[in-house]
Formats: sequence, C-alpha cells, structure tokens
Amino acid sequence: MPVFGPLLCGSRLTAVRKRSIIIQKTMKGVIPMAKSFRMKCPHCGNVVNLPGSGSCPKCGTPLDVNQPAAIALYRMGNFMGAANGFGIYINNEPFGAIANRESLIIPLPYGTYQMHVVCGMNRKCNDPIITLTPQDPYVCLKVHMKMGFVQNTFILERVDPSTMPQ
Repeated sequence: MPVFGPLLCGSRLTAVRKRSIIIQKTMKGVIPMAKSFRMKCPHCGNVVNLPGSGSCPKCGTPLDVNQPAAIALYRMGNFMGAANGFGIYINNEPFGAIANRESLIIPLPYGTYQMHVVCGMNRKCNDPIITLTPQDPYVCLKVHMKMGFVQNTFILERVDPSTMPQ
C-alpha cells in the first residue's frame, strides 16, 4: 500500500486524505510528498496545479487526477538557477515550470513519454524516455542542472520513490 507524506495542513487535510486513497488504489510503492498535481486541460491547453480533482479556471472543463499512472518530479535545491523556473515539456508539449526545491505529480495515462527541461537559453537536456505500464505505473525523476564551461545541461534522473523528499 502506498504511503503519502503530509501534503497539506489544517482543514484541507481531510480532502487530501480522500484524494490519496483514490490514488493509492492505482499505484504501488512509496509515493513522495507533493503539494499539487500538475494537470493540462484537454480543452484549452491551460496548465494548472490542483490539490485534487477540480476544474480548469480558464474554461471550466472538469480535470480528474485519477489517471492510471503518474510521473513525480522533484527539483533539487541549488543556488545555480534558483531564481528561474525550469520549464517542463512532455512529448514537446509545455507542462509549466518547476521551482527550486519543488515537487509535483503529473498524472498521465499509460504510454511512452519523452521528458525535456529548459531554462532561459539553455536547451541542453538528457531527454529520458519514460514508459508507464501497469507493471510500472509510477516513475520518480529528480531534476537538476549540471554546470558546464559553455552551456549548462539539465539532468532528469530516475530515482527510487523512497529517496524522494517526504
């Protein structure tokens, strides 16, 4: 049974526990702490962070976090590039940005996805290809920047869910 870290405090904790029970039914292993789910509206393409299922603030389309699989991202805290968000692209579609020391979960259907991260003029990334299957429905990635002489490189590194921040 998956183990969730404390996601929110106060009165919203009950709603988060209900949401975590729904997600636990579809995922196995340890699920890291994340304050939000990153969703992309299928109707208008707006990218939003939601604490659970909700609707798109731009067009009102219902968004459901109950997908069969997910990718968890954690950006390591580092003073290099701390002021800028790293832009996230999945299959060349923008999925917003991830801030310094931020973690988030992107619910997705089963399939193969190419991940890419950019920041400013830096476009160099190792671009891992992630396959989400019923046997491996949950992938954890750690995002960090490797400094270079001329150009920095973004590294998306697959990690064990137990090493993700709780």
